[in-house]
Amino acid sequence: MAAPANRAGQSRILGVLALTHSSRETNLDRCSAAFLEQRFGDPERLERLPPFDSLQPAETLYSGSVSFYRVALYAAGRHRFESIGDIKDREKIQHVVLRDGDEMLIGYEHRVECWRLRRPVHVLSRITRSGCSIRARFEHPHLAGLHTVAPLSDDRVLLSCAGSDSVLVFDLGRSVIERSLRMPASLYGHNYTLTPEMDLRRHYIHDGCQTTHLNAASVDREGRRAVVSTLIQGAIGLFDLRTGDYEEVARGFVGCHGARFSDRDEIYLADSPRGCLVFLGPDGRVTRRFETGSLWLHDVQQIHKSIYAFALADANELRIYHIDSGTLLMRRRFSVIPFEDSAPAPDGAPDWLGNSTQALSYTTL
Repeated sequence: MAAPANRAGQSRILGVLALTHSSRETNLDRCSAAFLEQRFGDPERLERLPPFDSLQPAETLYSGSVSFYRVALYAAGRHRFESIGDIKDREKIQHVVLRDGDEMLIGYEHRVECWRLRRPVHVLSRITRSGCSIRARFEHPHLAGLHTVAPLSDDRVLLSCAGSDSVLVFDLGRSVIERSLRMPASLYGHNYTLTPEMDLRRHYIHDGCQTTHLNAASVDREGRRAVVSTLIQGAIGLFDLRTGDYEEVARGFVGCHGARFSDRDEIYLADSPRGCLVFLGPDGRVTRRFETGSLWLHDVQQIHKSIYAFALADANELRIYHIDSGTLLMRRRFSVIPFEDSAPAPDGAPDWLGNSTQALSYTTL
């Protein structure tokens, strides 16, 4: 779809950025790479697992929201980032992606919903809950601990699921899992042998029992490879979507999030504890970094060429930088409200979206 111009013909809309928010406040005592290495570093951790049937359902601890920003390019080469609404939910919204102009895929922790907008997003003045209708709801026994949703082609999407340490290739039209790509035990250890009837929604494999805590999966431009990131090992790997083969590209970015391909086919990621954007070369070595000063950089998303959005969870901020020049193009800090209750009602504070910024997505129009 060609990017529409405004009435004056002075700008064109490039796309829409979406950012999720969590009521959970960032606990910096648990955010260092050293803490994570100690937490998951026991070499016998996966040898003392409780029986699968004894695992309890995952608790619903946090609420969430998503905010939206329209990105426009002006004739003078300036970019504008306009807030165009937000949606709050009593459940934690993990990730949101726009598709087909008037649909959104809403990823919750244990399901995906397809919402339809009242009008195509490029002509909407605001995105609101009342302006959306739920078209479909998708669940699966292994769709648990979902982190990201990445459109493939047609009605297929990639779902990264920490509970099953898997990338699920999901056909939305047929509501079936086409393929489950599980992180290889030969590299990351073995916990439970999953069968189709094992329901991780009823028996959730929590963080301490997971092999990798897979937290992102994104596809390249050709739709042939998926790049993934793991929190526990800080591993970046590639799945061949035709064969299912897996190759580890790098390891050691403990706590990392959001591995993606740039428009130049580079792999980039958020090195969360170190607060920087990292680019990797074909050999897995770091080719460049961009520092933000964050103590927990939850996600990074390319918008347009050298323009990247950053979700600084510790500061509860969204920043947008031109990384080549180091210019800060936008900065928005969100309100933080301390709650004794770990799952506050999101409608209790009208202007509050959450205590930490979470996952980003960007859709070109």
